[in-house]
Amino acid sequence: AGQAQGIFPVAMVVPIRCLPAISSLAAFAAVALWLRGEVFLADSARPSSTPVVGDFSGLNDHEDKAFAVSTKALRGAAVAGSSKFSGWAARVYGLTALALTASSLRSARANSSVGRAHREMGTRKLSRMHSGLVSVDLPLGQVDVIETMMGYRYFVPRLYNWCKSVGMKKGRTLPSIGFCADENQGYPTILILKHFGTYPFTHGYLGGILALDRHGPHAAHGDDMVIISAPHVGYDPETKSFGTYRRVQVADPNNQFSTDCGAVAGLIAPYMSLYEKCLLRIKVRTYGDEVLVSLSDDILRDTADGVGLRLKYDQMLAPGALDSPVATESNGKIFVASYAFADSVREALAAERREIADTETSAAPTLPQGKSDEEALVEARRSNDASLSLPGKERIAMWRSLGEPALRKVFTQEMFYFQTGPLEGEAKRLERCLVPQMPRILNGPWDPELMAAMICCQSEFNRTVHSVEYEPSYEGKNLVVASGVNIDISPSSDSEGSFPSTMFLPWAAFVKTADGESEVLEQAEFVEQLLAQSPDNKDAINIEDGVLDLLARRKPNVQFFNK
Repeated sequence: AGQAQGIFPVAMVVPIRCLPAISSLAAFAAVALWLRGEVFLADSARPSSTPVVGDFSGLNDHEDKAFAVSTKALRGAAVAGSSKFSGWAARVYGLTALALTASSLRSARANSSVGRAHREMGTRKLSRMHSGLVSVDLPLGQVDVIETMMGYRYFVPRLYNWCKSVGMKKGRTLPSIGFCADENQGYPTILILKHFGTYPFTHGYLGGILALDRHGPHAAHGDDMVIISAPHVGYDPETKSFGTYRRVQVADPNNQFSTDCGAVAGLIAPYMSLYEKCLLRIKVRTYGDEVLVSLSDDILRDTADGVGLRLKYDQMLAPGALDSPVATESNGKIFVASYAFADSVREALAAERREIADTETSAAPTLPQGKSDEEALVEARRSNDASLSLPGKERIAMWRSLGEPALRKVFTQEMFYFQTGPLEGEAKRLERCLVPQMPRILNGPWDPELMAAMICCQSEFNRTVHSVEYEPSYEGKNLVVASGVNIDISPSSDSEGSFPSTMFLPWAAFVKTADGESEVLEQAEFVEQLLAQSPDNKDAINIEDGVLDLLARRKPNVQFFNK
């Protein structure tokens, strides 16, 4: 394209002066080479897979629609201009206009596609490795991850340019971060320093909780203010799971992986333990037309300190069943299941039976017909496990624990909750945020650490907006609160020394201008505002040059004296 641009002026001027037909043909060839497929001279020559300009099918964002509109307008102007002449002059004029159109379109296409490319980059990165991740339903709304994530090297300059668009000034804007103290949050912090020109103030506690009592000092240090709130979660591309991260500073490869975020994982762990133990102590079986539920005494009995996992019996047991067990055993009681829970159990057992029939047709005998799911499964298991033929083993096998993979999902988040002791003070803020949502975190379709990070993100944005909207120290200042989740892509074993890759998943934003006008931008609006900005920041500083300049300057002496 660069070579074609070099011959374009000559090729277009020669025919106008000399008028020979051969030069007109040369001009046609030169411009056709220069266009290189950017603009088609006839729709009939366009490949069927290429959409006609102006046709918005397949376009899914405002940038591509704007590109299509500009394409149609420019192309129409070129064709209209060529109609003023005839013969070779029309061809030259039309081709000139089309060449200029192509130049404009190339720029428009670059500007329109760059946002979509950057936006989709993060999505592809995770969706290829975690294909089930599309959107996450959470207490304060659904979080969409399709075409919303972006790398920090694109997010921060876009955020800076957006802040300038709402009235913030270069060199007078002080960012503040609500990040966890983990070392893998350093790269995002460095990029904030680069693009905002100053090291950020900090609002963050462990886990991404915000210290809302720091608004005053933050506001006193700048004319305009930005708060970036982002809990974080690790992602390991090799295992395609959230919640772990490779620490390359650890020499032993067997001990390089640890939890990420560690504060969140440490908080979840005891609740996860209670949850897993509870699943093993709840057993079900079919009995004629009924489904029976066996609950061990330690589930039924409240602990002395009132802390533990509690069942919502009305979701699992038939009405009045808790007071009228069908049987009492040495370490528990047996109850009749509710209709809804019984249906879920039957469906799960039927699905397991179909899976066994599909996957083990050649290895296992045909499942007996005319028997209950439980009886059929017992016979199928006996054929593969001689131990089930021992006395008493069949009765044990008829009871199925909810801890088994086939039955885990019948124990839904509506069936239990956690009761805790007092959770007071800022030290318990993260636990107060997550414990009420712990059934959703543990029972959800995604990794608990990812669910927890997103729930914390939503909760902290909600809490922060209510605290800053009428905060006196921010009056008369432009203020932006940007909320999302930092996704730390675990480095490979051979990437020691390189910066970690961090993605930003936007959630919502709050804007308050110096004149008092305020607005909350939901996820789609926030992403749209970011993508409307250029990923280039002409105000970005060169950190190395800044350090060298500091070292070259004469340093003042520090003197100590008695007052």
